[in-house]
Amino acid sequence: MPRTTHRTGFALVALAYAATTTAGSVPTPLYVLFQHRDHFGTAMVSVVFAVYVIGVIAGLLVAAAHADRLGRRPALTAAIAVQLLACAVFVAWPALPGLLLGRVLSGLSVGLISGPATTYLLELHRHARPDADRGHAEVVSTAANLGGIALGPLLSGVLAEWAPAPLRLPFLATGAVLVAGVLLLGLAPETATATDRPSRAPAPAPEHRRTFAASYLGALVAFAIFGLFAALSPSFLADTLGYHSHALAGVVACVGLGAAAGGQLGLRRLPPRRALATAAITMPFGLALVVAGVSTSSLGLFVLGGALAGAAAGLLLRASLTTVVQLSPVNQRARTLAALFITGYSGLAIPVIGLGAATQLAGPDGALTGFATLIVAALAAITAVRLRHDPRPYTMAM
Repeated sequence: MPRTTHRTGFALVALAYAATTTAGSVPTPLYVLFQHRDHFGTAMVSVVFAVYVIGVIAGLLVAAAHADRLGRRPALTAAIAVQLLACAVFVAWPALPGLLLGRVLSGLSVGLISGPATTYLLELHRHARPDADRGHAEVVSTAANLGGIALGPLLSGVLAEWAPAPLRLPFLATGAVLVAGVLLLGLAPETATATDRPSRAPAPAPEHRRTFAASYLGALVAFAIFGLFAALSPSFLADTLGYHSHALAGVVACVGLGAAAGGQLGLRRLPPRRALATAAITMPFGLALVVAGVSTSSLGLFVLGGALAGAAAGLLLRASLTTVVQLSPVNQRARTLAALFITGYSGLAIPVIGLGAATQLAGPDGALTGFATLIVAALAAITAVRLRHDPRPYTMAM
């Protein structure tokens, strides 16, 4: 197929990345419908969420091992194809085993695309605008990831509320977008070369190990916040406030997750240290409002707190990603980013599994307060390491 320019390819890859993460988050407001259809309880919702995270981590491991050898465009095409297969399973197998298989495949796709798509965007931006600030590519990558995660619940919530076939139409719609994404992706120029393919696993320089560890922990904390809002908002609306609107559940989830993407664009010029400092100030306030919203049954406090915490988590993720990119050699970047995303996506399971178990012991208010306390403590540790160490970026050219 004829190729586009690197600048056009950059836009096509960003759209394909966002479409894939959108498809991965479509089921968020639909779980109550799945429960009614397949006759399972809240414990099974945790299992469904857990198998998605397992799929993501498996995809990240595969991408870490093989993405650099495959090349950028084939890696992304394979990831989108797996997401299309997941959509087909959701539509064709309306039963609990189909739901579980679909979520595993969907997570596998998101894991396969996260590291390679980020690397692909960095390389396309370098070729299109070699003298420009590479931070633009990092912001677009994070915004595509988080924006897609935010758009999925909104899309499926609206369709489930006002359109027919609520458990099929959202997957048909996202499947159609993914097909278009595959076709358009074929126009993007390849950027990987033989010299970009590493012969051994990346190992951070000794002076960078603390910074890498803090960045990985930052990604885990950020995704734990995303998982908290995505997992908690539908049940909070239904069980605490008595709102059973699928559209409202999608909108509320979108606010918290969308704030993370919006924060990337609005504060895109912040360097990593300032982004981290901003997140360290904002996130505790946001979490305090979320806890207050659950304790007082206030939708307004819950949404406002989710927006603040989500925006802070987005900044924290960008600061972590930017640091890892700066400290990684070019020919090891995809694999290093895969390691970052493996740590981050594992944090998605913490709110669903951890809060579920803690609620049985301390009640919802106590469990949520304990979760917020742990997050703030981890954030304080990250901030202490990152603000104390300011390592020099890796000197190889982008």
